Formats: sequence, structure tokens, C-alpha cells
Amino acid sequence: MSDSKSFYKLLFKVAFPIMIQYFITSSVNMMDSFMIGKLGEEAVAALGISNQYFFMFNLLMMGICSGCNVLIAQFWGKEDVNSIRRVLGVSLVLGISTSIVFLIGGTFFNENIIYLFNKSNVVISLGKDYLTIVSMSYVFTAISLSYGIGSRGVQQTVVPMVCSSVAFVLNVVFNYGLIFGNLGMPALGIKGAAMATLIARVVEMVLIICLIYGKGHVLKASFKTLIDFDRGFFKRVMDVTIPVIINEICWGLGIVIYAIIYGNMGTRSMAAVQICTSIQNMFLIVLFAMANGACAIVGTEVGRGDYDKSKYYSKKLLETTLVLSVIIGIILVISSKYVLKIYNVSDEVYMNAYYMIVITSIVLPARFIGGILIVGILRGGGDTKYVLRVEFMTMWFIGVPLCLIGAILFKLRIYEVYMLVTLEEVVKCVVSFTRYKSGKWIKNLTVAE
Repeated sequence: MSDSKSFYKLLFKVAFPIMIQYFITSSVNMMDSFMIGKLGEEAVAALGISNQYFFMFNLLMMGICSGCNVLIAQFWGKEDVNSIRRVLGVSLVLGISTSIVFLIGGTFFNENIIYLFNKSNVVISLGKDYLTIVSMSYVFTAISLSYGIGSRGVQQTVVPMVCSSVAFVLNVVFNYGLIFGNLGMPALGIKGAAMATLIARVVEMVLIICLIYGKGHVLKASFKTLIDFDRGFFKRVMDVTIPVIINEICWGLGIVIYAIIYGNMGTRSMAAVQICTSIQNMFLIVLFAMANGACAIVGTEVGRGDYDKSKYYSKKLLETTLVLSVIIGIILVISSKYVLKIYNVSDEVYMNAYYMIVITSIVLPARFIGGILIVGILRGGGDTKYVLRVEFMTMWFIGVPLCLIGAILFKLRIYEVYMLVTLEEVVKCVVSFTRYKSGKWIKNLTVAE
């Protein structure tokens, strides 16, 4: 009983701040869209296109930081602080280098980027203004993510949560002031939104560095320590990180393909998908938090060499995830009819969205179990190459083909196509669980080969 209590206490300590942080991040995107929406359709389009560019940058950053975080969690279990700081150094070098590439693209090739998505001169002009400014925030974002996700690896998740909270408040305040000319600030329109994001990201980075270096945080490393890695150590980090980066890119491209297919099924179909996605994403925050927490918890025990405890924690994580998924699925179905009434849509869109939410609720246990295994347990255990194979095969050989067949070949209704696509989650869950039962996922990456 005491082991069970200590597990839940640890899970709450690690996962709850991550959940709050995900909620804040979702709220930032929602507030940006809401405020810029008052400037007109062209401004919304420009923001959306610029966010596609950021989406690709963020995918790479999450791949880099999440891959490095697997090693950080395992070195934390081994209490090897020096190696943790060197992995952080690799994360910062890769992240800052990536951000500089995207900064150059957003500064000197912004018109070309916007033109790929929209040919309107007004949208191109607005997008250029926004992207030129907001791309300057990428370097600060890269540094914040490296330290923030690294903090998760050493099970200190409150620091990034606090910094994200401050950034959210600043973003909203400066959006309100700089977009519309309130609070004594100049009315800059879409440029004001970009300035608000830049200010928020700068403050977030400064704050996270101050909190880490202002006290005895594990990530409090000197510049010399951060760059104290040789070619062999760098290769060890990249062997773990590259599969995660490829994983994130493949997943991101898959999401784009789904969006294109759904979009070609008609406006009403796309509207139903967007509504369903918006509603379910608020519930999926719990999964994202649990999975990231699981990666840190399991990774720590594997790095410590306590494989029995890593298996015990994994089992408890799966049991907790299953119960939560059933409860959340029931809440999702019950609340959906009330939430859907908020949207001013046709009966067809309403019913399609409702059917899709019901399908989501039914498949939710498989999705939650698959997610906790893929992102949390298997990845935390160091099995990143296997995770890549599973994610790639299920999305590109099951999900995407079924979506194409259902939409284009058989011309099914949108919720029927959506139901076909969810088979990807079921297969992923079964395959991942089989791997978990084999025990082959436990790979102590702190031991040099």
C-alpha cells in the first residue's frame, strides 16, 4: 500500500504541473486566434499560415528536447549530474542551431513561405509583417524548451509551469494592448500580436534561467560544462534523439495529410473534424501530461538500474491510465451535446461532430494506453527506435491509407472515415502492449556500449 501511495504522490508531483502547462499552451493559441480574429479574415489567415511555419519548428524542437530528455531522465536515476548537464548542452546546441535556421527563413524568405499557402497580396503582406517579428522569438523558445523539458526529466516540473503561466499572462496583456491600442500602447494590429509573442518568449526564457541558476537546480550548469561533450558522447545522444525527431516529423506530416483529406471532403466535413478536434484536445491534455510524466518516472528507474521498480511503475501507470480513459470517455460523451450547442452550425455538422466524439470516446482507452506506452513507458525505457517503427508503420500503413480509401475510393461519410482512421490507435495499442509484455523495451542508455 505504501508503494502504491508513493507512486501516486510521485505521479501527481510530476504530471500535474505538466497538465497545467499544456492547458496554458492551448489557451495561448486560443487567445491569439480570438484576438486576431477581430482584425478580419485576412489577419486570421496570415496568423494560421505563420503558425504552420512555427508548427514545423516546434516539431523539430520537441523531437530534440524529448529525445535528450530520455537520457536526462535515465542519468537522473543514476545521479550522474555532469552527464545530465552535457545532454542539456547538446539539446541547447541543436535547438539554437535549428531556431537560427528558422529565423533566417522567417526573416529573408517570409514572402515565399506565405505564398506557398495563400496567393492573396493582403495575406502575404500581413503574414510577412507577423513572421518577420515572431521568428525572432524562436531562439528564446528553443532555450526555454531545452531547460523546461530538461526539468521534466529530473522531475522538477513546477519551474516550466510557472514560466509558461507568466508568459501566458504577458501574451494576453500585450496582445490586448498592442493589437488594439489599449493600456496606453500603440495600435499595431497583427504586428502587435507578433510583438506580444516576442516579449512573452523573452521574459519566459529570462525567468526560467533565473529560476534555475538562482538556486541549486540540477540543470544549473556553467557554459564550460554545457559544451563539455566529445564526438562519442554526442553520437550517443543522437542515437536516442534522431528516432524521436523523425517520429515527430512523421507524425506532423501525417496530421497534415489527414487535414488535406478531410478538407477535400467538403466544408461541412472539415468543420465537424475541427469541432471534434477542439473538444477532444481539452481532454487529451490529461494523456499528454501522464505520458510525459511516465517518461520521466520510468526513465529514472531504468537509469538507476532498478528494473523491477520500473516494471512496477509501468504497471501502475497502465492501470491508472485505463481507469482515467474510461472516466474521461464517459464525461466526453455526456458533455458533448451541451458543448456542441455553443457552435452555430447546421444539423449535419452537429450530428457528424457528435458521432465522431462518440467514436473517440469508445476508442479512448486504446488511445490512452497506446499513448502512455509510446510516449511514456517505452520511450522512457530507452526503446526509441522501436517506438519510431510502431508510430511510422501504424500511421503511414494503416491510418493514412484507410483515410484515403474511405474518403476517396468509397466516399464514406466523415464520421465513417474517422472511425476507420481510429483503427490506427487500436493497432498501435496492441503492438505496443505486446512489446511492453516482452520486457525488451528496458534499455539502460547510461551504460556506454
